[in-house]
Amino acid sequence: MDPRFFFLYVSTEKDWEKLKSVVAVAPPSPWKTSSHYWNGIYLFMERALVLGENDLLVKWGRVFQKEGKGNARYADSLFLLAFGMAELKNTKEAMKILDELETGELSPKLTTQVSALRAEMKNE
Repeated sequence: MDPRFFFLYVSTEKDWEKLKSVVAVAPPSPWKTSSHYWNGIYLFMERALVLGENDLLVKWGRVFQKEGKGNARYADSLFLLAFGMAELKNTKEAMKILDELETGELSPKLTTQVSALRAEMKNE
């Protein structure tokens, strides 16, 4: 399978269980340089967030954090990772990820989201 088909599959598969099993399979090494692969992983992370599967969100967020730095969705994926950590009540780790995120160039929208998440975690 080509990483473009992986992205297409992730963006269209309705059966969450099937999707989890496909994403769980380790990709071929050349895929890790493909923006299509990382965009597919980001979509998977978004779906995990919506479905409340924070453990999967964190798992794939860690993979993205470690191996997907060159992707345009990197900052967004770190934010999702921090959000997942906050949902799992790991505030210290979530704050650390937000600190890492803020060392880079953030869009105005992401800057607002980071501030809101920080404020929410401080209020808990």
